Amino acid sequence: MHITDEDSFIEEAARVFGAGMPPMAGRIWAYLAICDPPEQTAAMLAERLQASRGSVSGMARLLEQLGLIRRRTRAGDRREYFDIPPDALHRLMEVAIVRLRQNREVAEAGLALIADRPPESQARLRDIRDLYGFFEREWPAILARMHETELADTQTDRAARRIGTRKEVTA
Repeated sequence: MHITDEDSFIEEAARVFGAGMPPMAGRIWAYLAICDPPEQTAAMLAERLQASRGSVSGMARLLEQLGLIRRRTRAGDRREYFDIPPDALHRLMEVAIVRLRQNREVAEAGLALIADRPPESQARLRDIRDLYGFFEREWPAILARMHETELADTQTDRAARRIGTRKEVTA
């Protein structure tokens, strides 16, 4: 991987993070992950990504529907601002179990369709079913551990801030 500047990061991140999405949706999301300020208007996104406002608008709508970005307004400003909400990836990970189940179910349907074929003909589809089934079963525990870790990190951060505040007060 050769990332040397923002443009190469945006392109690589769009390719990796945006798997299954149109390239422009991936570029918008990748740029929103690194831009400063973190909120960008459609015009700002279009200019930076060298895209049409229509393309930015359509892809922003897609990303918003997926919960990966949010659209907000400011009092006295008619423009809409886009950013990545703090819980975007959590929501994405929580709905991933639906995709895991769907993939397993399709593989099971395929196996039922070719049930009369020799076992070696079914092996690839059986592997797919088993892999998705494994992750479908394990995903809730992974999410629970992720939430526990974040909760512990948040509590540690709060404790560190309290200790830091006490040191400042006593100094």
